[in-house]
Amino acid sequence: MKSKFYLLLLIVVSASFAACYSGKKALKRGQYDAAVTQAVNRLKQKPTHKKASAILKEAYPLALQYHQDRIKTMNLSNDNSRFENIISEYEALNNLYDHIQLSPAAKRMVMAQRYTTELNEAKLKAAELHYALGEKYLGKQNKNDAKIAYNEFERAAQLMQGNFKDCDMKMKEAMDWAVTKVIVYPVEVHSNSLKMSNDYFQNKIIQYLYEHRISKFVEFYTEAEAKKYNTRIDEILDLSFDDFVVGQLTIEKLQRELVNDSVVVGETKIHIPETRRDTTVKVYGKAKATLFVTRRVVESKGVLDMKIVDKKTNTVLQNEKMPGSYTWTNQFGYYQGDVKALKPADIELTKGIEMPPPLPQDLFIAFTQPIFTQLINRINQRYSAY
Repeated sequence: MKSKFYLLLLIVVSASFAACYSGKKALKRGQYDAAVTQAVNRLKQKPTHKKASAILKEAYPLALQYHQDRIKTMNLSNDNSRFENIISEYEALNNLYDHIQLSPAAKRMVMAQRYTTELNEAKLKAAELHYALGEKYLGKQNKNDAKIAYNEFERAAQLMQGNFKDCDMKMKEAMDWAVTKVIVYPVEVHSNSLKMSNDYFQNKIIQYLYEHRISKFVEFYTEAEAKKYNTRIDEILDLSFDDFVVGQLTIEKLQRELVNDSVVVGETKIHIPETRRDTTVKVYGKAKATLFVTRRVVESKGVLDMKIVDKKTNTVLQNEKMPGSYTWTNQFGYYQGDVKALKPADIELTKGIEMPPPLPQDLFIAFTQPIFTQLINRINQRYSAY
């Protein structure tokens, strides 16, 4: 028990020494915030800790001076990010204040300050600047600048917790300029039997585009939606199959001669002179059989052509072809001869039965699955950068 007590005491003392050492090390390196934090953490554990008290008394005034000097420098700057940087400095000071408040011992040692008013003033100035920049970029009335304008108005609203001037209206105006509206033309398949499967493929694409917002500056519409809302269209996503084959059946008849040289055909007794005894040994021979296999293969494949066109200029912005395929296989067979000539895989073939191939509609869905994956990847790659 004593050894466990001393071990625990050693761990506590070591942790205390490490905390003080790291706090002192941070102070020497000019990492004043870290030194304050580590000293306060130590005082929470032991309010009378002398080294931690000394570090805190030295580090907090230095941290205060450091952040105040940076704030003064930033106030003299014309950089558009100056108020955001000043906000970060005040937030750092307030974090130190909040941390110190959690330790009664630390509170008695330093007069920590909270900069609520100054922080709010900095946020207001930052919001004013973002709003002014938003108006500047919105006035250029083009997509790229409208995106910048939207982000500026959005940041202004965030700084003031969503209630600043007419940011909501400005954001809508900027979005109307910035957003790229894409109409998705349906994939045409001139086959009545495959219409339902093609509709499934088409709806799968539309559903993905609805449920996964690739970019806040891109909106996708069907033809019906574009007409209903009289939507301005910027780009056309035109999809069509160059060619496809569904249910191409191939039948192969295979015949294999099987021979197994290590088949036990009986037993015999032999006399062993050395032991003067008879022993029974196995007699090996050959087993022969003929395996007849029918292999039915149904292949379905096609190539989807994806074309993205600028609606205004009719310029092709991107054109790619995406292949897809699906192969269905059915094997079954029988044998003539000695079953001992067959390997386990051959026996499994003889257990197979003739099965009807999937319906054309199901084959169409199967071969378009890899095409769908490629298509979504291409769409994401293009429009995530908008």
